[in-house]
Amino acid sequence: MAGFPRSVKTYVLTVAIAAALASYFLFRNFSLSSALLLSWLLFAVIELFCELFEVKLFPHHAFSPGIAVCAAATFAGGPQLGALTVLVGTGLSEIFLRRDMWTDPKRFALVAGFNVSQLLLSVSAAGAFYQAVGGNPSFTTPLDFLRAVAAFAIYSAANLVLVTNVVALSERKPWLSRLRVTLRLHIVQLVTLGILAILLAILHNLSPWYLILGILPLFVVQVSLREQVRLREQTRQAFERLSEAISSRDPYTGKHSEEVAKYAVKLAQALKLPEEQVEQIEAAAHIHDLGKIAVPDAILLKPGPLTPEEWEVVKRHPVVGAELIAGLPIYKGVVEIIRHEHEHWDGTGYPNGLKGEEIPLGARIIAVADVWHALLSDRPYRKAYSKEEARKIMQDMAGKVLDPKLVELFLKIVE
Repeated sequence: MAGFPRSVKTYVLTVAIAAALASYFLFRNFSLSSALLLSWLLFAVIELFCELFEVKLFPHHAFSPGIAVCAAATFAGGPQLGALTVLVGTGLSEIFLRRDMWTDPKRFALVAGFNVSQLLLSVSAAGAFYQAVGGNPSFTTPLDFLRAVAAFAIYSAANLVLVTNVVALSERKPWLSRLRVTLRLHIVQLVTLGILAILLAILHNLSPWYLILGILPLFVVQVSLREQVRLREQTRQAFERLSEAISSRDPYTGKHSEEVAKYAVKLAQALKLPEEQVEQIEAAAHIHDLGKIAVPDAILLKPGPLTPEEWEVVKRHPVVGAELIAGLPIYKGVVEIIRHEHEHWDGTGYPNGLKGEEIPLGARIIAVADVWHALLSDRPYRKAYSKEEARKIMQDMAGKVLDPKLVELFLKIVE
């Protein structure tokens, strides 16, 4: 099972053992009645359908309306029906979805086993609570709805915590920051799925066959998720193409942005910033020169000093870059970093003449990384400086152009 840290394997084994124990206590005195058999088959088929068309929101994490189906089964027939739905619906979908892992049985068992186990635990926790508070699947009073909402909250929380743990361990990133990213990506979908879970349970109470009517709203949620992911991916690809266009005009800019991103991430991590903020800074660093697409070649590639008029054209590029990404959810929190990356600590920078800590922290971090890599690189108008020369120049710029504390920390990092 190459590629999985030992901590991930241990965690998955722990979750699987806990799920096995929960299943034992759920089914030790359980017998499947003929009345529940039809419900089980219908819930399992709908769950299978939802899982087969899961949406990948980001690496190592997919999302599907199957959450609503398992919750509805739990409301309708208790944790046993919810667990049976998971075992058949999710279990069969995992066999198909992870077919590329069939040649590696241990890896397949790890991934598929975790996905089924964490849902079993989530259903068990929610079902136990729902039964303890006297949940009523007929939903005849407002209190019935409140019980169901609370149970779904427990189910969602258990699911999010269990999945976030394994993702954080796999990526070796802080758990809390990964949880925030997950919630930000689909908090609206979770609320919608909670409502759909109650709706499915009500339909089932009228007649199990009415569950078929619930397929349409589940499909709508699935389509909305796919559209969200598709638009985000198209946005990312569009800006990658723009960056490639800049690189084809000025090869230095493409390589420069990549290196600046590496330095900026190291500095942000040394400051112990939240992982979400580090990711924003990294994203901004990759496109911090995006606005140079509006700078003519005659100016961008000029081998000698720029005239005052030419310099005014160059100074517009951070505003152009910020305007290009403004309003795009994928770059939320990045716009102001791009706009103010060329502000100076003493207030002499551009475009707004911000001073000191008025400048966004992300912009100050990228400015330090930007200057360091620029000094170590050959430019059309000069040769690269040595590291010692670059260090002295950076120290001279501290407190004038650059944040002095960030310069001090950064120079320690590059040592």
